[in-house]
Amino acid sequence: MENKNIIDINQNFQIVIDGKHSHRSGSYFQAPIMYLWAKQIKAKNILEIGIGAGSTAYWLGHAAKENGGKYYALEYVQGRVDAISKLMDQYEIPNKIQQMDTKKLWGVFFEDFLGKGKKFDLIFLDGNHTKEVIEHEMKCVYPWVLKKIGYIFIHDIHTSSYEGWLSVTKNTNYDIEHLQLFGNSGLGIIRKIS
Repeated sequence: MENKNIIDINQNFQIVIDGKHSHRSGSYFQAPIMYLWAKQIKAKNILEIGIGAGSTAYWLGHAAKENGGKYYALEYVQGRVDAISKLMDQYEIPNKIQQMDTKKLWGVFFEDFLGKGKKFDLIFLDGNHTKEVIEHEMKCVYPWVLKKIGYIFIHDIHTSSYEGWLSVTKNTNYDIEHLQLFGNSGLGIIRKIS
């Protein structure tokens, strides 16, 4: 698929569950930014937690495919897992999508999920936006992000994820630098330094 059509096709990359369209993603400008970021750092292993309507999954999936990698996702709602897996297969995007309540996530899970010795280049946290869950997800994913070139994006940092964003960016256990993009509820970008 040629990139010139990516925006037009993305308009139709929304999932239907029980005969109703799932909520549309609030990351219309943020998903293309993450796509370009992933392309720039040549991210091969990309993880998304919370796939929602699939808009970001589409962009990140294409970045992983174009970089010779694979799109991974964890989602609480089984209907979304099934629908996005089907769409990814339709677009021939290598993927591994699993149903999971990330409150029950544990760090060693990724050794089996991703594969022994592998790490993620880019992770997008957009599932449960509570402070406690964001802290827990960060604790679990942080060891599985490549250092120096690995990034963690957090959605809605100026609204529902604000407390979680503040907590993880002020946590001295993480050797990170970070920045914020304003607009559309905010997008936080964290780079793992070591």
